Amino acid sequence: MSGDGASKPRVGVVGVGHLGSHHARILNESYGWNLVGVFDTNPERNTEVANRHQLTVFDSCESLLAEVDAITICTPTESHFGIAGDAARRGKHVFVEKPICATDDEADRLVQIVTDAGVTHAAGHIERFNPAINAIRERIGTPRFIEAHRLNQFSPRGLATDVILELMIHDIDLVRWMVGSEPTEIRAAGVPVLSSTDDIANCRLAFADGCVANLTASRISAKPMRKIRIFSIDHYTSIDLSAKSVESYKLFAEDADSVEPGYWVLAQSEGKKIARWTAPLEPYDALEAELENFRQAITGEAAACVDLNEAAKSLHVALAVAQACREQAEIAHVSPLHPEPVPDQ
Repeated sequence: MSGDGASKPRVGVVGVGHLGSHHARILNESYGWNLVGVFDTNPERNTEVANRHQLTVFDSCESLLAEVDAITICTPTESHFGIAGDAARRGKHVFVEKPICATDDEADRLVQIVTDAGVTHAAGHIERFNPAINAIRERIGTPRFIEAHRLNQFSPRGLATDVILELMIHDIDLVRWMVGSEPTEIRAAGVPVLSSTDDIANCRLAFADGCVANLTASRISAKPMRKIRIFSIDHYTSIDLSAKSVESYKLFAEDADSVEPGYWVLAQSEGKKIARWTAPLEPYDALEAELENFRQAITGEAAACVDLNEAAKSLHVALAVAQACREQAEIAHVSPLHPEPVPDQ
C-alpha cells in the first residue's frame, strides 16, 4: 500500500462491534491510513477497542468527526442514514457497510446528500473484492443462468434483519454486476424459522436480456456454503467464495489448432471440445482490499469499486425480494389448499 505521512487520510471508525473491530485493526495496521480513533455507543466497547490500538477515546460521533477526513460506518443499519448524512454534510468521506440504509427512500436521499457534498463514498459489498470474483471478471462471458447458495449455520447475531438483507444481498450485488443490468422480474419466497423474520429465502431474478438468476440464502443450515455457478453460451464457471477457488469450462471448435492459454482439453465430440481452466489465485484479505480501494478513491488513485449509488441499486433489489417474500406468505396464508372449515348446515 502506498502513502506518506503528509497524505494519509485521517480516518475514524463508527461502531466497533464484530465487523467494526476488524475495520479498526486493518486501518490501524495500514501504512496508507492514519486511524485517529473510534466511537461506539457502548462505552466499554468503545474504550476497549480504542485502548487496544492506543487511540484517543472519543465520547461522541461528533467529536470524532471533527478530527477526521473520513469515516467507516459499521453501526446497525437503521443508524446509517443519519451518521453518513451528517458526516457528508461536514465534508467527510464516507464508507458505509451494507445494507447502506434501511429503506429505498433513505438510500436515495443519502446518495443525493453525498453527491451534493462532493465527498468520496463507498459501500461495504466485500464479495466484489473476493479473490475468486476478481479472477473471473473476464471469463464469464454473457451469463444465461446464475445459481447461488449462501448458507450459514445459526447464530443469534444479526437476527434483527431478515436473511435477505443479511446474506442474500451479497449475491444480489454480484449478479447485478455480472449481468450488467437490473432485474425486470422478481419472484421470491421466504420462511421464518428461529426468528421473527425470514431465516431462509429463495428468489428468481429475470433480466431483459434473458438471463435468469436463482438465489438461495439461509442462516439455519447444517453446513456453511458460499457458491455461485454461472452458465453462459460457451462457458460454465463454478466459484467457491469460501474456499476462494474457481473452475471454468469452455467449449472450443474441435478443429481449432489450440485452446486458449491456461485451458486443457477434457473431452471432444461432434465437432466440439471442452476444456477446463483453474484460476491461479493469490490469497489476500478482501476487507483490507476494500478499505484500500476506499483510500485510493479519496486520493484519486482509483474509482470506488462500489459507491453508494451502486449499493442503493442492490438494496432496491433486496428490498423488492423481501417484499415479494411477504406477498408470497400472504398468498400462502389464504391458499385454497388450506380452506377455512365449512360450518355445519
